[in-house]
Amino acid sequence: MTDYCIASPHKNELWYDYRLYDNLKSELKLLGFNYRAGAKNRIYLLGGRVLHFYPEVGPFDEAANNIALSYCHFDQVKDYGIFNHVFFCSQRVQSKIYVDKRCRLPAANIGIIRPFSSLTPSTTIDTKYSCDIAFIGTPRIRPIVEAILPIVEKHKLDFKLFGPNWDKYSGNNNAVKYWSGTSIPYKDISVLAHNAKLCLIDHHESMNQDGAVSHKYVDFLSAGSLVISDNNKNAKGFYKGLCFTSPDDLEPLVLKYLASKQLRTEQIALQLELLSKQTTALAARTLSEQFI
Repeated sequence: MTDYCIASPHKNELWYDYRLYDNLKSELKLLGFNYRAGAKNRIYLLGGRVLHFYPEVGPFDEAANNIALSYCHFDQVKDYGIFNHVFFCSQRVQSKIYVDKRCRLPAANIGIIRPFSSLTPSTTIDTKYSCDIAFIGTPRIRPIVEAILPIVEKHKLDFKLFGPNWDKYSGNNNAVKYWSGTSIPYKDISVLAHNAKLCLIDHHESMNQDGAVSHKYVDFLSAGSLVISDNNKNAKGFYKGLCFTSPDDLEPLVLKYLASKQLRTEQIALQLELLSKQTTALAARTLSEQFI
């Protein structure tokens, strides 16, 4: 049986990216691969710079089979050439790294694995998730939350905010009024998607400019949510998503889709079709093809 390990700083379930690590392990197990600390096949989940040391992996070893899956904060990686294989999350990002000359690998060793998900749509009714608009996140200053709160209050919309410590949010003081829970189990994202008329997703501004959507964005789309995102080049382009550039743009967009179940259904169907190949199972299979 072939062994592998995963280098990720997000091996604590409090991090959203823990779900990426955990789901990938589950699918590789189903394919017959064995997770073993320090194994020669090493998958690096790069949400930023390459660390000097990773739990269960150790320091970077040039003699290992090092496979990078790079999905955000690309400018923090100075040289992708240290890896045997690199997978980027979009063609736009891959092109940018190539132009910057930060990936000196043969073309055969570079590929695309778009953000993936283990979720599918649900039909479960759950009143604790029923609302007009939902958002999951931690309470750093969130421009998307700042933009939606005046709209929610102006039109008396039902808004639910999920995540830890929103009572400590340093932005709009009214945010805490909509705080509805500290966490949502991963499998319940599909239930939230079914019960909330629309969900908001935001990104770091560097991801918007680089053209990279988050795994959370793809999770919510895969779960069957009507998603409105901040102004992300990849969301607007490849995913044909709904995006806004300012609060003035957001208000009519929200009201338009809240008012029409048909429009919501059509947009969800379009995006589910686009996402048919962005599953954790297919990502695991592609990564495992590089094992030795």
